Amino acid sequence: MFKKLLVPLDGTAQSAVALPLARTIARATGAAVILVQVVPPEMVGAGVAARTARKTLPNVAYELGAGDLRVAAVVREAAAPSDAILEVVRERGADLVIMATHGRGGVARALHGSVAQRILAESPVPVLLLRPGGHRVTRIQRLLVPVDGTPQAALALGLAVPFAKAMGAQITILQVVPPRAQFAALEGEVIELVWDEDALAHAQQYVRGLAAPLQRAGLLVEGRAVLGRPSEAIVRTAAEVEADVIVMSTRARTGPARAVLGSTADEVVRHADRPVLLVRQR
Repeated sequence: MFKKLLVPLDGTAQSAVALPLARTIARATGAAVILVQVVPPEMVGAGVAARTARKTLPNVAYELGAGDLRVAAVVREAAAPSDAILEVVRERGADLVIMATHGRGGVARALHGSVAQRILAESPVPVLLLRPGGHRVTRIQRLLVPVDGTPQAALALGLAVPFAKAMGAQITILQVVPPRAQFAALEGEVIELVWDEDALAHAQQYVRGLAAPLQRAGLLVEGRAVLGRPSEAIVRTAAEVEADVIVMSTRARTGPARAVLGSTADEVVRHADRPVLLVRQR
């Protein structure tokens, strides 16, 4: 499971909300924690900011460790913070990035703005995002894993299984069956959304099939299939089952006119009050 957790900070209280969750995961898995703060040299007062970071970040690391965790502090001066953070990920062999978002506009408003987009798009390891003011996690007891019948979506389940074992958590596998459009020509074209009960039955069979071998392996796993719009149903189900973390795959990529995430993942990050662990489809 995770051996090194990397937490980007910027000296604000918003970014620091990632620290309790990092501590929770580190204590359960025995992972080390790496705190990273990047100071762009062109910012106003960069010299003072860098000196302050080199003084305060080790103190944060010491308090986070509290005698039972291994915590390191890294301060870098770099014009491109995302590049510096990704460089530390690779240099230190981190296998999970944990960072806060502002939550107002999904990933586009994430900590460091475009920095978070770049990290999501290029990180070689999963990224765990959480919103300030959201569900406070002091113990991870249940994971919600949305799937959609594709091998790409099942990547999230491949990560969730060892994560659940390490945390002693249960897993809820969820497939959402969206409505299909039905067209009728009545005084013009009318679009009606119709719920597909047959598709729901197939989805229920699919998630039961995913859960069965995991149950035989001794994990506490349930499969659920629900009707609804995907992002809304995922957020609603997370609250219903009291999930501590949502684990899902994403198609993060860069370039003009390209979404940082798939639309469903971005909507979940934007509206869920629970941490979202994203596994990038390669």
